[in-house]
Amino acid sequence: MRFLFALLTFWAACLPALADTPPAFSREAEPDWAEGLPVVAVDDVLQAQAQDGVHYILSDRQIRWEGDEQVSYARTVSKVTDRVGLERAATLSFDYNPEFDRIVLTKLVIIRDGKEIDLRDTMKEEVLRREQRLDQGIIDGSLTAWMQIPDLRVGDIIDTSSLRFMKPLAPEGDRAVVSYLDWSVPVQMTRLVVYWPDDWVQNVAPLPEGVSHVATPLSAEGVVRLEWQRLNKLPVRYEEGTPAGQSPDALVQLSADADFGPLSGALTPYYAADYPLTPEWDARVAAIAAASDDPATRAIAALRLVQAELRYVSLSVGTGGIYARLPQEVLATGFGDCKEKSLLLVVILRRLGVESVVALTDIDAGQGLDREVPRLGIFDHMIVRITIHGQAHWVDPTASHQGGDFTTSAPADYGWGLPLTGADQRMLEPMPVTAERLWSTDVTEDYRFADEGVLLTVTSIYRGGAADSMRQRWASNPGSAISDDYLGYFTGRYPGITMVAEIAKTDDRVMNRVQLVEQYLLPIDQLTGTEVEKYFPFAAENFAANLPKPAALPRQAALETGRPAQFRHRVKVADAPLDFQPPPDEVVANSAFRLSYTGQAGYRNGRMEMAWAYDRTGAVVPAEEVAGVLKDAERVSDLTWYTWNVAPE
Repeated sequence: MRFLFALLTFWAACLPALADTPPAFSREAEPDWAEGLPVVAVDDVLQAQAQDGVHYILSDRQIRWEGDEQVSYARTVSKVTDRVGLERAATLSFDYNPEFDRIVLTKLVIIRDGKEIDLRDTMKEEVLRREQRLDQGIIDGSLTAWMQIPDLRVGDIIDTSSLRFMKPLAPEGDRAVVSYLDWSVPVQMTRLVVYWPDDWVQNVAPLPEGVSHVATPLSAEGVVRLEWQRLNKLPVRYEEGTPAGQSPDALVQLSADADFGPLSGALTPYYAADYPLTPEWDARVAAIAAASDDPATRAIAALRLVQAELRYVSLSVGTGGIYARLPQEVLATGFGDCKEKSLLLVVILRRLGVESVVALTDIDAGQGLDREVPRLGIFDHMIVRITIHGQAHWVDPTASHQGGDFTTSAPADYGWGLPLTGADQRMLEPMPVTAERLWSTDVTEDYRFADEGVLLTVTSIYRGGAADSMRQRWASNPGSAISDDYLGYFTGRYPGITMVAEIAKTDDRVMNRVQLVEQYLLPIDQLTGTEVEKYFPFAAENFAANLPKPAALPRQAALETGRPAQFRHRVKVADAPLDFQPPPDEVVANSAFRLSYTGQAGYRNGRMEMAWAYDRTGAVVPAEEVAGVLKDAERVSDLTWYTWNVAPE
């Protein structure tokens, strides 16, 4: 389940039905309360920076509450500057979910040669249900009203505005506003006006310099008029690896909640309640209980049962976006999403006497949740926090092909979570992880030179999340395709090499350890007299390849360097027709990683051994330190590839 969209359906079914429900998409005049702004003259300097043939002159958003509903007025003024922009500018679309909101088109005007052409009431929309996340197993019921502006020309200015009426997302209403003042393209002016009830807390996230802000009390109306503006802003240069929650863009985040207590308090009653299971699953739970008295053993058995037995499908239409279907229905259908698997697991664990709660997090941006103001829309995923002997274990019931116990399995790694334990749960909680459990690989390449050629045996051991990933890969692909991939890798290094035996795979799921053994032969006739013989490579993987290349311009944002992980790689050589002199030992270390290289050679029989140990810390590197880390990453690349002339003397 992806809560970012699904939360917008929260509590919709709890509202009283309206006798005369307005259509989900309609047309009306602009409301009296919306403050109009004149269409200012085009800024030629900014227009010269326009992208894709469209220059944006104004983005204006104004928000207020009418009873329980949040009403959002949005206006955009843009100009077509080139033929390439006609398709983009002529297409208007409005995404909405009829279960909780409705759209009103209030203006659609084309300004051409100083004259206005009003198209609001003459254009016909097409309403589409596209289910754009169907390939992820998510059905949310969202609709799109789609329109094409006829006879649009280069030089035309398009002035559109609309209203969005949103039902409350929680019993006390949706008391939060999120709005970007920076776009990915130049905009002459962005403005946000919020009519904020004066008895609500104003919890505002920090904003970058250059954003103006004015607060004006309107005592007669019982609100405070809050206004933010951004003028003539060029987009911030995108920088690869910017951490979640640290974008330099101006994003207004305003919440009436000082902490997460109201959110946890609203959802806890549903997710903390007990629900019946089916007779079949009652028997399965009883079998787990009979097999062991140990709470950790019981918890792992229950987790693996839920992970393996239910396929992932999310029915997030209406209240299904926030409320899990009850366990009996989930078990009867054989599928569920993150909230349903999490609820089911917690129900089972309570029967087994294991303390557990459902928790909210975010799949992609969880590492930055601590930088967000408390609100519903920052979460898109549910997991489970299990507590055994006072220690918290975070698990994801939607994960697949996992192995191990609480000492060897890969933990849920989303940074921060909100356990649903009631209104007293005011703060997020961190999810501690270790490199060994998140990702650990150990590879040994054993080369033996012989009359028939070079024999190569590769033994790879995967632990933690790496074992899960490898296990899933073998479950999802035929062995022949995986063998072809592995052979292709070494063919790129040693043309003419062949795989002389099937890959031998062993999987110790209890210890969460997967081992692969590959065997290759580079025939002597594919080696003698070739460039490979002259420049025979011995190498490890480029451990720092996940980091970006050094940029020509100074770094502005911090750098996310990857989650904690450990990599070990060894090269062993025997019977080569030369005496080796391996490069000297070296260590490259900084806040993001540490690489240790060692090499030694035997005194006879062409022996050599090289070893690399690379540990990634998971650090977020400050902007001023990024250049040094990336320079070290280039050194890592140099230290992982060496060649020798192996032609007989």
